Amino acid sequence: MVLKKQLLGSLIVIAPFLLCSPTSYAAPEPTQSCSAANTLTKTFPSGATWKMCAEMRSEEGLVLSQVYYAAPNKVARRVLGEASLSQIETVLDTRTTPSYVVTQQGLGKNLQTLTSADCPNGSIKTMARVSSLCRNTQDYGYQYKYETQRQGSFFELITHYNSAPRIYSVRWRFYENGIIEPALGISGQLTKSSNTLENFTIHAGWRLDFDLGLTGNDDQVLEVTSTPTEDRLTKIVNIITLTKESSRVEEPELKRLWMVRDGIAPYEGINVPAYDIIPNNYTYSRINTLQEPWLKQAIYFSKYNTCERYAADNQLSTCPKHINNAARYIANRESIESADSVVWYRQSYHHIARSDDNFRLGTVWSSFQLVPRGWHSQNQF
Repeated sequence: MVLKKQLLGSLIVIAPFLLCSPTSYAAPEPTQSCSAANTLTKTFPSGATWKMCAEMRSEEGLVLSQVYYAAPNKVARRVLGEASLSQIETVLDTRTTPSYVVTQQGLGKNLQTLTSADCPNGSIKTMARVSSLCRNTQDYGYQYKYETQRQGSFFELITHYNSAPRIYSVRWRFYENGIIEPALGISGQLTKSSNTLENFTIHAGWRLDFDLGLTGNDDQVLEVTSTPTEDRLTKIVNIITLTKESSRVEEPELKRLWMVRDGIAPYEGINVPAYDIIPNNYTYSRINTLQEPWLKQAIYFSKYNTCERYAADNQLSTCPKHINNAARYIANRESIESADSVVWYRQSYHHIARSDDNFRLGTVWSSFQLVPRGWHSQNQF
């Protein structure tokens, strides 16, 4: 089921969703509409508004599409055509066979039923016939402070998936100022081998189809790198355009981020609207014990293809079997200049068991941010 767009409103509406069969999905188009049953809208007191379509797929779980943002007193413009957590790979340190949670177990098939204790100060809505979506609005502190100050809020969506022995929590935060923060939470039980708690690694693969503005077929991808000089006193900023399908690794020594830009036409006569992809956790593990191709890089930029749905273990019945992970998607180095580009962002976490765990893994969150750049000619707050 492909979800579609509708004009912005001011109410939040969520209704039951259907699980979908494991087939390929066409790219959402901005001319398509979203039914009221599938529409989520949040309008803040400032007038800033988020609107999106939601569906629950049996594999990826919660999938958001046609994500629109409007600053106060501004028109809504599309940010994301479609976004989801497209794979979770788990590997125990003592084993050589990985497990692919999304494609082998299915997040949507293991939705956890929530109670009020799971959603404090929020409301629980039904998805896929299960009371499974926690929705709330929270304050996050200073949005701005100098001679004056302004407090900000975010709209939060959380779903939980019981994939024994672990619980996976997928969280999306949509900030009043246009920032988006996806996150994966890992909790549950630790396993034991030879009377020892087992260490493990989680690899999360996010799929982000940035379709900024009126069309998704004019994306530009740029890389911004801040390199310290030899004396460490200054930095040199370099910006390049990635014209072909590419991949990159995160390097803590460099401040590196990536920018997806809406073509080359300025908005409000000033800047070309864009969104920055900003890593949050440089300390997380880059371990790749099985030398898997898709884990060798942190981020991939590919040209949209309906057969490319999962970051790894991509085994769609109607698609080539050898095109099965993000590294393969970019192998032919197609042009992504003024094309519909898809971002595959990978995060990894290695857990070393400790006696304090006592078989229970305290929730560990991995997140990153999507931050608007040049979205307006001036600060709207």
